[in-house]
Amino acid sequence: MAKEIDGQTLRDYGNRKKRYRKIRKSIIGTLLVAIIAVVGIYLYLLYNKSYESYEVIKTEEALETDASGYLGYAGGMVKYSRDGAVAISKDGSLLWNGSYEMMDPIADTCGKYVVIADRGNKLIHIFNEKGFVSSITTLYDIMKVEIASQGVVAVLMEEGDTSYIKLYYEDGTVVSDSNEDGVLSEIITNVGDAGYPIDIALSDDGKKLVVSFLSFTTGKLVSTIGFYNFGEVGQNVIDRFVGGFEFEDIIVPEVAFLGNDTVCVYKENGYSLFSMPEKPELLKEETLDKKIQSIIYNEKYFGWIL
Repeated sequence: MAKEIDGQTLRDYGNRKKRYRKIRKSIIGTLLVAIIAVVGIYLYLLYNKSYESYEVIKTEEALETDASGYLGYAGGMVKYSRDGAVAISKDGSLLWNGSYEMMDPIADTCGKYVVIADRGNKLIHIFNEKGFVSSITTLYDIMKVEIASQGVVAVLMEEGDTSYIKLYYEDGTVVSDSNEDGVLSEIITNVGDAGYPIDIALSDDGKKLVVSFLSFTTGKLVSTIGFYNFGEVGQNVIDRFVGGFEFEDIIVPEVAFLGNDTVCVYKENGYSLFSMPEKPELLKEETLDKKIQSIIYNEKYFGWIL
């Protein structure tokens, strides 16, 4: 049976409904603010994470006394020395080994590939997950090597006051403009012009290169970071040079790709982070109170020891 109500009761009902709507909006607003705050805190902690401890998974005594270095490789590591290299899986089993003779071996890894070169000389060895792939004899003395995920190798060389950067395929042939990729085979610089190249970094896809130059030609110390693109974008600019940044009175001893499209420029007292899908764009800079003693990085993170 329907119950009759008067106007006051109806107005009271309307007021209660309005209050309910206000309370509901307030609750929803509070929940949204809380969700945004939680997400913000999570992202801040994710990108500003500080590690204070570690866990030792496995320890193995190194019997060799002439080992030159170790690098992470395929979930395990590669150990290289003056007379050869050994790749070891994360459980300690042997993946492959290779022999050579070098006076001052330097190395780099990317994906399934390893490159080892004799610094100050002209020999390069390339390995993949199956072992030895090829060797390269360069025309000039080697300063630095980098390798990409498909086996392309970038080599920084010098002769007198002239520096050369060449790209090689994994079989040892030179990458050149005549190939289907249409990429540049060589970058030539002179100490009196660009400065002295002290480090290079090659992207994972082998299409982008970053070079750190150190110059005194203007009467003061200047570090110049050159960005080169060997893909389609680089075809439209002179010498494949797509951007550059200068740092006065600062030495930039190392540059590195974090993944394929992010570049970290390590200065002696800080860092500069660049995005480089094709051309460089500065993302962030930070100057530290102390000088950096050493750095660590992978495809997602980077850090330093002061």
